[in-house]
Amino acid sequence: MANIHALMTLINKIFPNENCTRDNIAVFIRRLALKDVSQNHEHFASVQPPQENQSGKYSPEKITQKPPARGPQSEPYATFKKMRQIGGVREGYLSYYADDAEIFCKQAQLMKDFTDDDDRKIPLDPYCATYLKMDDAQLRTYFTWRTKVRQGVIEDTSLSYAFCYVFELLNDVGVSSPAEAIGKLIALWTAFRRYDEKIDVYLREWIRDYYVVHKPQFAVEFTDLSRGFPVPYHSEDVALLAKAKSCSWDDLRVIEASSSFRITNGQFYKATDQAMIEKCACFVIQELAKLFKSGGVDLRKMFWENRREKIYSLFRGAVHRKTAIQPITVQLDDFETIKLNSRGWYREYLTLTQYRSVIGYILKSIEIKMREHFGYKRSLQMPNISQVENSLINSEPDKFTYFTRPTMDRLKVWKAKAFSVISGTEFEPAIVRAIAEYCKLAHLVSVNGVVKEIKPVEIDLSKLKDIEKEHMETAAKLIVEEQPAPVAEVPPPAAVAPDLEIAGMAGFVDSLPEEGRTLLITLLNGGQVPPNSELLIETINAKALEVIADHMIDDSESVPYVYDDYTEELKSWLGGQ
Repeated sequence: MANIHALMTLINKIFPNENCTRDNIAVFIRRLALKDVSQNHEHFASVQPPQENQSGKYSPEKITQKPPARGPQSEPYATFKKMRQIGGVREGYLSYYADDAEIFCKQAQLMKDFTDDDDRKIPLDPYCATYLKMDDAQLRTYFTWRTKVRQGVIEDTSLSYAFCYVFELLNDVGVSSPAEAIGKLIALWTAFRRYDEKIDVYLREWIRDYYVVHKPQFAVEFTDLSRGFPVPYHSEDVALLAKAKSCSWDDLRVIEASSSFRITNGQFYKATDQAMIEKCACFVIQELAKLFKSGGVDLRKMFWENRREKIYSLFRGAVHRKTAIQPITVQLDDFETIKLNSRGWYREYLTLTQYRSVIGYILKSIEIKMREHFGYKRSLQMPNISQVENSLINSEPDKFTYFTRPTMDRLKVWKAKAFSVISGTEFEPAIVRAIAEYCKLAHLVSVNGVVKEIKPVEIDLSKLKDIEKEHMETAAKLIVEEQPAPVAEVPPPAAVAPDLEIAGMAGFVDSLPEEGRTLLITLLNGGQVPPNSELLIETINAKALEVIADHMIDDSESVPYVYDDYTEELKSWLGGQ
């Protein structure tokens, strides 16, 4: 109470012509807090009185000053303001309307002929940016860049600016036809990917979707159109897809494209006749296809499949206005089709299957049996059948939950039959028989681990009588009295060269030139390989192939090295070299 009386006395001294009481003390307190000492007592800021609370105390209030009135804006800022007001969007960037495709299209139509020439280059971070995500400086940067693009000069800039220009083209802003829009999209893609290759993922799908939506207006097929793309449209090799679809089993590279194991990556393939290995493996696959067929399984299902997935929206990630489209089917090429029906958009496409571990099991089993048949001195262990089981189980649909994991007895029928064939007792013998049959047809034999082809002698029986007649006539002419022939001196037998194949590692080391042994010692000691040693390495591997039927040095990497299998034995022979 004493404090209030003291405060009232002080206020009455400040305002001698007014009477401060307990009832109006709050008014005087506000006037003291807001009074401008540079003005008279009649000039105070107008504020609303605070709400009283039961404690009798008042909290500080924030005073919002009215901004000064702006004069007329100069260009291009007046145009920017007009653009931001389209669609009822309040002025200021980062509006919550920024992702509205309809508003963007209206604004883009207003700005379609706008040009600028600003020296500043202000970056823009957010992806999929529209005008309303840019401030004035960023708008000037964008329209200056777009002006140069339309003049044929595509410079490096933030990827978001490039996306904004792409959105304009996808919504037919600044172009007279869909063909012109796609031409500009491909031109921008080709030039801009030099600065940022992340644009590849987006433009590949957006151009495809734009083509599908405007298909009736295009005379050119998508296959021909996609040839102008700076990168292939399909992420997978189209040639491999075509061969995989034919399932002719005559190209090992195509078979390996669906496999987790590759015969062509192993030492066995590199140390033997590669063409023969490829043909033999393909022949075995053809024979195994018959085994699978007898078990009620089409082996082609393991290599490729036609998939069908729902596309929830075209132009995913892009700003694109919704357009009404009648049901349509657009076949892009031999591997992909886009369809629109009453239930939505669907994509059907050909792809290599997800059973890579199953194909890997088959190919590794084939290599193991080929090593045994051709006498290759190093063998491999048979792969674990569990990898086949896991691959088949994991490929089941997601209808199984964590608590109801799929099991072998719940697989699809064809998968269960495929597993029965692979895990059955006839699988490995079928591979052995197929390899033997191929060698018989190709006239192949293995001598000391080296596979050789023995060509059969062909005799034309139709000419046998003529040959016999000519032989009799020649023999009759040669029946004459012969003079005793002088006895010639028999030269001593020549020294027989040692058989390198029998000599083993010792013969291999002795057959090498001095520089070859020096190079091997350098590699064994971890030293630096002299430059231009490729020819010498080939010579060493050729000698090794003759003697031990295998390469000695692996030069497929950037730094050549001696295979681990021969390191210790070589050190024992070259230790004193």
